This record gives sequence, structure tokens and C-alpha cells, in this order.
Amino acid sequence: MYRYIILLLFLVTLSKAAAQQISDNQVIEYVKDAHSKGKSQNQTMIELMRLGVTRQQVERIQEQYEKEQKQIDNTQPNYRTRQQPIEFRQGQEQEQRQGQERQDSLKKDIVNVTLPKKIIFGHDIFTNQYLTFEPNSNLATPDNYILGTGDEVIINVWGDSETSIRAIISPQGNIQVERIGPIYLSGQTVKEANNYLQREFEKIYSGISGNKSQVKLTLGEIRTIQINIMGEVLVPGTYRLSSFSSVFHALYSAGGVTETGSLRNIQVMRKGKKIADIDVYKYIFDGKINDDIRLIEGDVIIVPAYDCLVNINGKIKKPMYYEMKEGETIDMLLSYAGGFTGDAYKKSILLTRSSNGIEKQVYDIEEADYAVFKLHDEDELAVQEILDRYENRVVIRGAVYRPGTYPINEKITTVKQLIDKAEGLRGDAFLDHAQLQREHEDLTLEIIPIDIKGLINNTVADILLQRNDVLYIPSIHDIFEEGSLTIHGEIAHSGTYIYTDSTTIEDLIIKAGGLLD
Repeated sequence: MYRYIILLLFLVTLSKAAAQQISDNQVIEYVKDAHSKGKSQNQTMIELMRLGVTRQQVERIQEQYEKEQKQIDNTQPNYRTRQQPIEFRQGQEQEQRQGQERQDSLKKDIVNVTLPKKIIFGHDIFTNQYLTFEPNSNLATPDNYILGTGDEVIINVWGDSETSIRAIISPQGNIQVERIGPIYLSGQTVKEANNYLQREFEKIYSGISGNKSQVKLTLGEIRTIQINIMGEVLVPGTYRLSSFSSVFHALYSAGGVTETGSLRNIQVMRKGKKIADIDVYKYIFDGKINDDIRLIEGDVIIVPAYDCLVNINGKIKKPMYYEMKEGETIDMLLSYAGGFTGDAYKKSILLTRSSNGIEKQVYDIEEADYAVFKLHDEDELAVQEILDRYENRVVIRGAVYRPGTYPINEKITTVKQLIDKAEGLRGDAFLDHAQLQREHEDLTLEIIPIDIKGLINNTVADILLQRNDVLYIPSIHDIFEEGSLTIHGEIAHSGTYIYTDSTTIEDLIIKAGGLLD
């Protein structure tokens, strides 16, 4: 059983976007319970995805299982070599054979679904436990709802005449109304049915024609419909759904699209004719739900394979695979991917193309061509980073109050202005000699000596700054090595002490804790 649980989890296609909601032990217990109830692997897989189980969680459980399996293998007693009764050994061997047979049987039942190799934008929308697209049965009955067998209708008459009728539409498509007989409602919209009832009830309620009485049809309990979902979905098949259900809710019920499924060309067939081509990206990016068509009995949803899948990576806000329609350009892809990051090089994009059937090709697409360059299946685009260099940076170090990095701008253009911006020189600054390190266009370095004292006194010309200049003003402590004094013998704390001007022997003895008695 445990091997079955781990294998099932490891083979499940899981959504990366989902957040972990249950613990590892809860996942294992959930799969055990599902298996005992006879649920299929696909059904268990969908339920786990909606509970928020992640790829990382599966891999962690797999790793834990492998460690435990090694420990079991290392400690497993060898019943063949130990001196035990023959009956006991035979019983153990039979139990092992039966256990292996059960494991082999379970392996055969596991659906061969592999972990996704590609992270494709939008594919997690129908596996998100918080976005089910489930119809709201508490809403007012929409006028365009098509009535059908199994719907409960409530007909209220008020005014001069008052009555209320509750009836379920029969398999023949009608309801029975006293004094009128069968009224056929199946196939009509709610609006059409109200107009029809208005005419029919005039036959028995005279006040309706004179607007002294009103008649209104609403829905009670709604029916279920049977639809088919085919093609590149996780669990294709026949589903019974609420008659309020839409295409998106049906796709959610089927576990979403597979790695090769299309989100841009989902087809809805009704009575053998295609009534819609649905592009889920319009919902994701624009919030348009016009394509989320309400389904009726017998509808077929077909999810074909994608036509064009491209990958964009690098300095882009949402690097991953995107499904593109024929004729869509790099501009549209950048829009889907959220645009460039702040440090992206925007003037060109490197594109690798693999669709010519012979060998790969490389293109350098310039910014002016983003709006016209059409993408092909398996194109890979790389957005590069801006250069790691600065156009207006200078650095000041050493004996100033605020060393660091500064920009060359209208207020800082010379060495003297840079020193002023750094809050001036410290008292220990060595003024006779400073250094300006300058980088030339060929990346060679030049050291320019600077007389800081003459610069301050305006006796030497100020120097214009260039980008990447580094000004170093040494401290007198960097120039002159500090002296030291050593004292030992009949003294409290023998050792070495820093020499300072005018230090006397008495001062040194006091620093060392004084003479011993």
C-alpha cells in the first residue's frame, strides 16, 4: 500500500502555483482512504491538486520513502538462512509473494502521467482550488436560460386572479396545468416561456389580457445535464453538471488541460456544429467572460493540442512558456509576460528558432521590430541584463566624513565639489598627496597625483571628474607608522603600548598598572 501511495504521488501532475495546504502524513492518509474507496488514480490526482499538494511536497515524500525503504531492506531478516521451522518459512515466503503480487497489480493500475516538464502560463487556472467557476444557483433566473427536462418551474399568478403552480418538465418536454393541459416549455428560454405562458393563461384568466393579473415563471430546482469533454484534458470523459454550468467549470471538473493542450482554441460543439472557439487568455488578461458559454444537454467540449508554444526567459517579469496564436508577435508576448524587469536590456532580444526542420537559427530582434516579428512554435527568447557599468559614478575614499559613491551631476563635476559633497576633510587627512584613479575607454588605469592643500587654497587648478573616477585621500595614520613602547619586569601589566608624542616613562608605568611592591 505504501509503495502504491508513493508511486501515485510521484507520477501525479501537480500545479506549481498552488500553496501547500496539507501535511505529508495527511497526503498519505488521503491517498490510502481514496484507494480503499475505489477511487481512480485520476480522480485522486485531481483532488490532491485542488487541496494544494505541490511538486516539492511530492518529491519530499518520495525521498523520505526511499530512505525508509533502504532501512527496511537493510534490516529485513533472511528467512531462508535462519534456522526456523519449515512451516514458518513457507508462510513467510507465501506472504512475501502475495505482497509483491499486490504491489505489481497496483503498479499496473497507475495511470502513466509524468511530472510536467514545462511551466506553461495559464495551465494552472483549472486546477486552482479557489477558482472553480462553479455556477451560483442563488442568482435570479437569467432570461436566456434554456429550459429542459428535469427543471422545476414555478408559475405565479397575481392580481385579480391568484395561483401558484410548481411542476417538473417531463421527458416529453411539458408540464400539466389544470384546465389548460400540457404546456410545452422544453427548449424555450425563460423569456420566451414567460411570453408563451402569458398567452396560454389568458385562456383561463381573463384579467391577464387587461393587465389586471400578471403571470411569471421562475426556476425551482434545476436539472443536471450530461456533456462530454474530449481531447487534451487530464481526465476526458462524460460528466453530469448543473444546467447552469459553463465551459470553464466543465474544464475544471476534468482537471484542466494537459501539457500539450490548448487554452487559446477550445471548441464547443452543439448538435454537431461548432458554436464557439474559446480563448482563455481573454479571460485571464482582460477579464472577459463572454466566451464562458453556458452549456446545454449533449454539448461536447474539445481541447486540441496547441499550435504554437514559445519560451521567454531572462530579465522578464513572468519567464515561462506561453501559447501564441498564429500571427502574434513579440510585442504581444511581452504583454503576456508582464513586460521587462527594471534591469532588462530592452533594445534587442535574442531569439533561437527550431522550426525550420533542418537546424536551429539565431536572430537578434531589435526593438523596432518587436511589433512585426511573428513567433513560431518552439521559439526561445532571451532577454538580457543591462551592462554592469555606470555612466556617471565616482567614488571617494579615505579621510573624509562621508566616503562612498556619488553621481556626476550639475552639483558635482570637480574633485573639490566631490570633497565638499562628502562633508569635507577629516582632521587627520594628509593634504600633501592624494590620488585620483582614472579608467580610460580602453580600460587602462591612470593614477593622477593631487595636491589637496593647493586645491583648497586655490593655488592649483581643480580637476574635472570622469565616470568611474576613484579619489583616495589618505590619513596621516596611513602614511606614518605608529610607534610602540614595551615594558616588562617588576610591573603590574607587562606588554606593548602605543607610543604617543610627549609620552614619559612615568606615563608608561601608569599605563602598565604601576610598579610592584
